Amino acid sequence: MDVKVSQHQLISGLTDRAIEVNMSLPTHVTGMDTENYAGLSDLLQSLSGHLNKDGVLKSTEKDVTQAEENLEKAKYCYLQQHVLHHELHEMMIDKEISQQERAADLQTEKFNDALRECVSTAEACSYLHPRSTGEGDQTATLLGLTEEDLLDANPNMKKIAVLQQHFIPQLEGRLQQKCEEVASCHYTSSTDSDQLSFAKATRLPDILKEECTKLAEEKENSRLDKAHITKQTWSLYHALTEALDILEELITKHRMNIRAEKDSVTTDLLGARCHATQLKMRVFRAQLHCDIYRPEAVAALKQIGSHLSRKIEDKESELSYLGQSLQSYQAIGMGFEELALEYEQLQKALTNKKWALTKLKQSMADETANDWEEG
Repeated sequence: MDVKVSQHQLISGLTDRAIEVNMSLPTHVTGMDTENYAGLSDLLQSLSGHLNKDGVLKSTEKDVTQAEENLEKAKYCYLQQHVLHHELHEMMIDKEISQQERAADLQTEKFNDALRECVSTAEACSYLHPRSTGEGDQTATLLGLTEEDLLDANPNMKKIAVLQQHFIPQLEGRLQQKCEEVASCHYTSSTDSDQLSFAKATRLPDILKEECTKLAEEKENSRLDKAHITKQTWSLYHALTEALDILEELITKHRMNIRAEKDSVTTDLLGARCHATQLKMRVFRAQLHCDIYRPEAVAALKQIGSHLSRKIEDKESELSYLGQSLQSYQAIGMGFEELALEYEQLQKALTNKKWALTKLKQSMADETANDWEEG
């Protein structure tokens, strides 16, 4: 148990180190990785002193941050000018459409024409901006024209202050209306007054920044929660694995105990069956003896026994005769071939007679033993 507790604490410590590494670097290291690769967590922790959470060098991060700030300022100026230019064009298009629908007074038409000419002159000036050719102080412009030439050619440029005083309020009103429409997509309530709606619209960028900051914080918290969930998952996984091992061990022990009891019962049953089979065989043997050795069968067997006894006596006398003949032939000597051949035949016959006599005696002994058992 102590070994399992220390192992669980070791796994928890490795998981904590993996979470610390994952929070400082864009990695996905698990407790099993830190366990399999001992120096991995130390290496990643040493790298976290030089890299940020996105895996970028901290020195490079400062330069990137400064460049992003400069780019954001430039984009802000460009987007501001672009919005004004685009809105000015939309206002001129709306005025042209309204003039086509109904005739405007002469003063309004003059203001609109002067606005179109001034916008065209300003757009043309942007294309005539001088660029250095790299040859001293010489400059090149389109068709040899300059901004002064274009401004002098448009008499309405002298009335630019009057035009601004006339059109800027209209442009601001249109932009205010669009800002309120954009703000209405973000705010759910639509019962606010005009001043309050415009105030909310002007505060919309700051509110969006705050919400983006909150969203980033929530993402970071979500990332931390995910790391903790991963830690808990691994902890529960190891706990479940240990529980399954213990359960498997208990099941094995239980099965062994049950198997021992079952084997004992099976052994007793087989022993009883064997004893019953032996008894059946003894009963069957006794029944077979009873069926074979009936009174008439015993009398017949006695006659057969007496007949075999006579046969044995005959064979013994014959064997004695053959033995005497063999001794007589042996006494004569080995002078003649016929005697030797006859000696060989007698020797074979003597061997056969001895074998037959032995068999008869054995059969007679078996019959006598059976008769004795039956008696």
